[in-house]
Amino acid sequence: MSRKTALVLMCLLTALNVGFVMLNTSIPSRAALGGMTYDDLVNDPDFVRAVKAVAATCAVNVDVATLKC
Repeated sequence: MSRKTALVLMCLLTALNVGFVMLNTSIPSRAALGGMTYDDLVNDPDFVRAVKAVAATCAVNVDVATLKC
């Protein structure tokens, strides 16, 4: 593959990536109970306390982005 072909291919892939990011067809996530949004859950003290209690017993491996409980 020549340098010119590789450069054109990289530019095309970059343009496609930018297009998909701008399109952003994803829908916002919703909680399973009560239709609460992310902001609602973050501001709910009971939910925050429950998540902290569960996460305290888990081991996080940041290198491979895993959580073991």
